[in-house]
Amino acid sequence: MRRLNGMWRFLSGCLGALIMAPWAGAQGFQELRPIDPSYMVGGNYSTAAAQSASADELAQRVADLEKALGDIKAKEAEAKKKAAEKFSVSVNGRVYVDSVFFGQSAGSMAAFGDAQDTVQFRTARLGAYGSGFDVFDYKIEVDFAGRDITNDQSTAFKDVYLGINDLPLLGRVQIGHFKEPFSIEELTSSRFITFMERSLLNVFAPQRNVGIAAYRVSENERFTFAFGGFRTIGDKPPYVSDDDGGYVFTMRGTYLPWYDEATNGRGLLHLGLGYSYRDVDNPNQRIRARAETNVGPSILDTGNITGVEDFQLLDPEIAFVYGPFSVQAEYLVAFYNRAGSDADFHAAYVQMSYFLTGEHRVYDRKKGAFSRVKPFENFFRVRTCDGNIEMGRGAWELAYRYSWLDLDDADAVIFGGNSSDHTVGVNWYLNPYTRLMFNYVYAQVSPANNTADSDLSVFQMRAQFDF
Repeated sequence: MRRLNGMWRFLSGCLGALIMAPWAGAQGFQELRPIDPSYMVGGNYSTAAAQSASADELAQRVADLEKALGDIKAKEAEAKKKAAEKFSVSVNGRVYVDSVFFGQSAGSMAAFGDAQDTVQFRTARLGAYGSGFDVFDYKIEVDFAGRDITNDQSTAFKDVYLGINDLPLLGRVQIGHFKEPFSIEELTSSRFITFMERSLLNVFAPQRNVGIAAYRVSENERFTFAFGGFRTIGDKPPYVSDDDGGYVFTMRGTYLPWYDEATNGRGLLHLGLGYSYRDVDNPNQRIRARAETNVGPSILDTGNITGVEDFQLLDPEIAFVYGPFSVQAEYLVAFYNRAGSDADFHAAYVQMSYFLTGEHRVYDRKKGAFSRVKPFENFFRVRTCDGNIEMGRGAWELAYRYSWLDLDDADAVIFGGNSSDHTVGVNWYLNPYTRLMFNYVYAQVSPANNTADSDLSVFQMRAQFDF
């Protein structure tokens, strides 16, 4: 009997524990709580309905977040659209300070006069540029240190134009005062050319005039083509009032048979051809050239070439870059159509350069010309916390150029002389926007009218920066 009572108490206790387990969970006995909440019949635990409500709340929060992000993007797009409907404005400029020293023999002084050593601001240019309405851009530049062949100072217009992009067939159209599409040396900005001054060939190369031109670039940027019509005006504040001519048609095409995409142009081969037909508003034309410097005497001079009706220019060009080494060359022929006998003149140059620090000349595939050199390491000099001096070396470039200009044509009885110039250059790029340059030019000259041969030496230095 006692055993039966004991068993009954044991079974009653177990049954009571089973009955009271849910209520024990409600009182905080977490260890007895079933894993699956669907087993719960009371207390504060979530049910399937509660879970569904939480999922709906989460979905609503995600939707609200997506809507907020969409509103932010819409506001940003609206702000960009409003900004595009106005022309942006940025300021640019450049300053070149030159020192030029001449070396002359007695024969040189007799032929060219006493060339005076000169210090000058070669360029002091200020401008603005910008874009707007998605397809337009503009540029306005004025040089306050402009000079002509006689060294008279004048404020000169440089790039002053409006550009329209993404036009069907034509691509880009540019209207205003800017460089004609001709010659890789001329189209490479003076900020980026290898030497302080351009070669003797540049005496023929068209520069800036007022006109309209179209520019096309192939989809793979291997081909460029440009053509335009201009009125011969020059860099002085553009104004001409003359019904006797002065109209020009110029065009240029370039091709990249090889361009190393993997290294962004550390290896390339450029081919180009320029052509220009130039009507003249004055039948008396004169061609003069200095010894690849902006000051000093003219070493070649045709005097007045009479009876000129028009002339044409043809200019094949080539450039090769292989790492730090580059070669560039052009050959130009000028055909002068005269009332009497026609006259032909010739010019050429070849130049090479090598970066001691390993950089390379940067090529602009859309313009078919060279662009800004970027040193691997900018120049700096600082003292470290331990007292040592750390320096950055910048980029160092050595260069040589041979150029030749022949202004003699015996059949036309024109004897303007001819010259062969040798130029050695050293360039130190302190950073992409600052460089120091040194050039030595040795000109071997057969002066005008078959006078005695002579020579001229030019030592010149430049400090240059732009922004």
